[in-house]
Amino acid sequence: MSNVSIEDKVKIAAGFLLSSPPGEVNDVFNDVRALVNNDEGLQDGILQALEQYNTEQHITVTPPGLDHEVIVSKHGKIGQDRYLDPRSKQTFKFDHMRLTASDLEEYTEEQALDSLRTAVETECIKYVEDHFPNGVCTVHCTETEIIIAIVDNKYNPNNFWNGRWLAAWIYDTQSSQLKGTTKVNVHYYEDGNVQLNAEKSFESQVVKKDDEQQLAKLLVKEISTFDKKYHSSMNESYTELADSTFKGLRRALPMTRNKMDWNKILNYKIGNELSQK
Repeated sequence: MSNVSIEDKVKIAAGFLLSSPPGEVNDVFNDVRALVNNDEGLQDGILQALEQYNTEQHITVTPPGLDHEVIVSKHGKIGQDRYLDPRSKQTFKFDHMRLTASDLEEYTEEQALDSLRTAVETECIKYVEDHFPNGVCTVHCTETEIIIAIVDNKYNPNNFWNGRWLAAWIYDTQSSQLKGTTKVNVHYYEDGNVQLNAEKSFESQVVKKDDEQQLAKLLVKEISTFDKKYHSSMNESYTELADSTFKGLRRALPMTRNKMDWNKILNYKIGNELSQK
């Protein structure tokens, strides 16, 4: 790559980083670092890609002094490398390279939908704790929208696989429309390299209620119903894949049309050798 400029190398490296499987961005970074072979140029040009990856993949962090994880997303960004934890009403500085939080500050800005946001957050926490073993949710709001971010990561590098389920939901209080997108990414890499990348979008009308607790329950119910259907459809499709598609890739019987008796495989080999003498 001696003919390639450092800018082009960094651009290529950024593309690799944005395609990193769950829990493996550091491994990818170390690999592209060796390829680029210019730490100063790489660090200057790669931070934007790391920020994009971290916010799109709902990377989580536990800010100092807090007892819960916060999802780092574009909806919570309030300044240069500063993000909001709406649950504790504090902001923190996030290092996209080291994935650490620091410098907590109180957030005093009033938000018109904060009471509804709090009600939705309460219901979402219950739902995530009941259905996602390692799940985290963070709920933000704007002047007219409630934004729900959910993520659950499962890292198992000892058995050569990692996975992530993430979702982003937006409820527009003006149109009463709920929109969401769920993404599933699983990487299996023992003696190979197989990835599952699945994405599903959903829209629904949830009529706004004066009772915010009731509205929050309805929103989470819609999300729960979608998740169950999506999870069931994925299970059914992969069962069908194993039962039909994979079987179609191989012969049901060998060319002799007889099943191989593996207990007699040594006898077959000896017999074949004798016939050749």
